[in-house]
Amino acid sequence: MGKKSYEFLVGCYGSEQEETIHWLELDTADGKIRKLAAFSGVENPSYLTVDSKRNSLYVISEVDQGEVISFGMDHQSKTLQRWNSKPTKGGPCYVELGGDDDYIFTANYGGGSVIVHQLNEKGETVKETDFKTYDPEKSNVHTIRSIPGTSYFVATDLGCNALYFYRFEVETGTLNQIRAVTLPDHSGPRHIAFHPTLNMLYVVTEFNSTVVAYAYDDSLESIELEQVIQTLPSAYSGKNYGAEIHFSHGYLYVSNRGHHSLAVFQVLPDGRLDAMSHTSTTGEWPRHFTCIPDSDYVIVANEHTNNLVVMKKDKQGLLHVLEESYTVGKPVCVHVLT
Repeated sequence: MGKKSYEFLVGCYGSEQEETIHWLELDTADGKIRKLAAFSGVENPSYLTVDSKRNSLYVISEVDQGEVISFGMDHQSKTLQRWNSKPTKGGPCYVELGGDDDYIFTANYGGGSVIVHQLNEKGETVKETDFKTYDPEKSNVHTIRSIPGTSYFVATDLGCNALYFYRFEVETGTLNQIRAVTLPDHSGPRHIAFHPTLNMLYVVTEFNSTVVAYAYDDSLESIELEQVIQTLPSAYSGKNYGAEIHFSHGYLYVSNRGHHSLAVFQVLPDGRLDAMSHTSTTGEWPRHFTCIPDSDYVIVANEHTNNLVVMKKDKQGLLHVLEESYTVGKPVCVHVLT
């Protein structure tokens, strides 16, 4: 299954003088990661995304008054050309393309807001088209995601323990909030994954170490809580903070910071989850990971031990760590180039 090698980008915490963006390659023949290029010039590029049609890269700089920066990508020479940047009017932590890839959406953890920028044909950020702000004392917006196959978006507010649902008006570049949903007490919603065929979304919570599953209808008039399930083994009593969440081939994977593991859930036909196993990330604080599309490989970013770890899924969806790891300073985001 899959290709012989996969290229991917890693964003890391660090100063402008440090190499904080890394262009790497996973060779599946030996399971090793190799460096293709690395770049300085961006402080704390803690989340990034790519528009493969335009060969453009979008990176947020996670500082108190952050920015979203656009780059052109040359895949042959493995180089980045900085195009421009726009202020996010807060401390950003997540960025996503949407609106037929003509807009970029940024979630500001610091200040609790969402900002939308329009892109031109080249892929540069042109202008701000919307700015949604929430409680400046409590709100920490952690992600904003496009709901697949719709014009709707959903954002998590970790500080206010809420999900915000929007209809996106592509003609004006504006988000019209239509619903807000409160999660179970002290959840701290962080990141979101979507079922590939059912109208269900899954939220990993930072404070409760749970996955909270919701079913929704096509118009978002009905959003129902279906399940709350722990991401930790029942015997574990230490501190833990849920982090990232991904679907892959009928299984759901969640990272645990504290237990330092990836939890594996089987996805049942009705969309509910059944806990299966936990695999150590052989490092500390797996802030982010990604399941490489159309493959059995998973790349984990262990922030506190400065390393990337490669895992491989077996036919039952369980994870097995490959022996090699790759050293890189404070990795916090992995994005596969497709």
